[in-house]
Amino acid sequence: MGNRKQSGYDYNRPGVAMVTLKTRAGMWLCRITQEAFTLSAIGKVVQEELGGIPGYYEAVKIGQYQIMPDHLHVMVHVVRQLPEGVTLQRVIRGFKIGVDRECRELFRKESFQVFERGMNDSLVFGPEHLAREVAYIRDNVRRYRLLKAHPELFRKPKQVLTLPDGARLFGFGNLFLLGHPRRVRVQISRRATEGDWRGLAEQLGDYLAQGYVFVSPFISPFEQRVLHEVVARGGRAIRLTHMFMGERYKPTGELFDLCCEGRLLEVSVAGEFGRFARLDRAACERLNAVARIIATTEWGRA
Repeated sequence: MGNRKQSGYDYNRPGVAMVTLKTRAGMWLCRITQEAFTLSAIGKVVQEELGGIPGYYEAVKIGQYQIMPDHLHVMVHVVRQLPEGVTLQRVIRGFKIGVDRECRELFRKESFQVFERGMNDSLVFGPEHLAREVAYIRDNVRRYRLLKAHPELFRKPKQVLTLPDGARLFGFGNLFLLGHPRRVRVQISRRATEGDWRGLAEQLGDYLAQGYVFVSPFISPFEQRVLHEVVARGGRAIRLTHMFMGERYKPTGELFDLCCEGRLLEVSVAGEFGRFARLDRAACERLNAVARIIATTEWGRA
């Protein structure tokens, strides 16, 4: 959503949003090393002002938050209708004004602005969505440390292949998996049964023992089971996706960890679809076709 309001949404109604504020250049909120997390003087002001928001707006509660070196993530819960003329944007603007005021006094400066203008917000609908956002915030520091420990793997998505038809593919993760001499394409029908899986599982063990890299969008239930087994048994994979990879794209959860470990490459074919395309039949067929091009061996058409 960026700094643009979500069209048609009433920002003074009850609801939950994950708000992200980015600091201006040169403003650092904390220092994170592999051993320690230390708030800066500015970060301490941010933490104190954040905790003070409910004192100004009783309808607003602050949930999970994480202060990072150059940004802040916070779950903002509006538990009942805000007063007339008060919106989530106004609440956040007041918080930022308070941070700047306290920093001016602390550093004895006439002018002091910690955050960039506006805010990035993601509206939360439902408990499952809330749980995902909270998990993402809680995982920020750990992921930051992994990024610092493996900088060679995490610049930004880059073009990794140009297909014979001219289509450009972008990837994130261990790019060297594309050059691995043993790559096997995984495609398993949604109609596959447990009986089919018993035979496939034996072949899977053989491929893992030979160090193959598994290539697939991993869409069907049994394809997802293959990916789970590959991960659990120390294998490597190239996962194709129809999702768009922007400059700041990073995978989430376990996929991020696998990229950090050099065991996963995510490849996007989103250039061929709309930015927010649905995973429909045409997209699935294209993903499988690209997987066939990338892989050197066919397996698993149960």
